[in-house]
Amino acid sequence: MRVFRFISRLAIAICAGALVSLATPALAANLMSACEAEIAANCAGVSKGRGRISLCLFAHGDKLSGACKTEVVKVSDSRAFKRYVPAGVRSLQGSEYEAGLRKACTSDANKLCPSVKIGNGRILACLYSRSNSMSKACSSEAKMVLDQLK
Repeated sequence: MRVFRFISRLAIAICAGALVSLATPALAANLMSACEAEIAANCAGVSKGRGRISLCLFAHGDKLSGACKTEVVKVSDSRAFKRYVPAGVRSLQGSEYEAGLRKACTSDANKLCPSVKIGNGRILACLYSRSNSMSKACSSEAKMVLDQLK
């Protein structure tokens, strides 16, 4: 079983998933243009909207060209992105919430993100990018955690 650390970052990924939609139109356009080949190769089947494409690209960061990586960093470093991450999310690691998220989402990570390297929140970014395919249990648990943090 593929177990990933820092499951609390799933909440960050879900909460901050609007990377491209929160970015300026110019940042979003630059990302989509610079990463066209990477999107086709790594993010086929990922629904557009709510930042899913940019999080998919982040999840596959080790496979991105230099130009694409630069644009992904610009979008994820935007002030709008940082504004939407609840302060409480950062303190989830080791909390009662982390165990619930780990239990509910590990099989989804194994199924939906088998080629994504563990670390730096890549698995969680991948899960969010494929949130339309996540199990009800994982999605419900993540939503419950976010509701508790509001």
